Amino acid sequence: MKPVPDLRLAATCMPMRETTNGIEILMVRRNQDLSFGGMWTFPGGRIEPADGWTPENIDEDVQNWGEPALLATAATAGVRETREETALVCNPAALAWYSHWIPPKEVPKRFATWFFIAPEASGEIIVDRSENDEARWTTAEEALAAYERDEFPLAVPTWVTLDDLRGTESVAMLVDHAVTQGARLYHTHSLRTPDKSRLLCWDGDAAYETLDSEAPGERNRVVVDGGFRVVERKQTS
Repeated sequence: MKPVPDLRLAATCMPMRETTNGIEILMVRRNQDLSFGGMWTFPGGRIEPADGWTPENIDEDVQNWGEPALLATAATAGVRETREETALVCNPAALAWYSHWIPPKEVPKRFATWFFIAPEASGEIIVDRSENDEARWTTAEEALAAYERDEFPLAVPTWVTLDDLRGTESVAMLVDHAVTQGARLYHTHSLRTPDKSRLLCWDGDAAYETLDSEAPGERNRVVVDGGFRVVERKQTS
């Protein structure tokens, strides 16, 4: 069995604003020569030592990802990265921890990433061209429609996040739900179905513990093609 690659820690902020068009989220397009090149993402990046405390060693199966000191470090990193990439200044006190993502253990380059709602962001957008070539305010609905037209490439975590945000009535309600219900943990298992399709599943799916893609029961998964493009999402309400 191959050793599981070490986790690197990262954080991203999702600056949001309410408009007559609905809730808009700031997204950036990664430069082609970088990781996730050409894809639209939320501003963010790797946690640096100056951002604060992180554990010396992480056992991802038992780590408390909401540990206050670690969460504060992640929030600091998300704010810093957003400022570096877009020049927007997010209010740290207003951030709400929305989700946490870990890729499957067989992925060679793995990031454990905190996603934060940033309802208060100020300043004029200035794109750091060394990492991104464009920034755009967009609703979740617009971004996903463009994705279906092959005009807006997205990684799976970004696609799922936008799908979760679709139809949200207000930023305040989104923040309140994140605070009262807690962050969504998307710690990913990758499985093959009998027809050789690949599915990615998370806690709450019947296959998450059994690793049996056909196990009857609850569903919390996406089916992806060979390029990890989302083909279908299955969720038990």
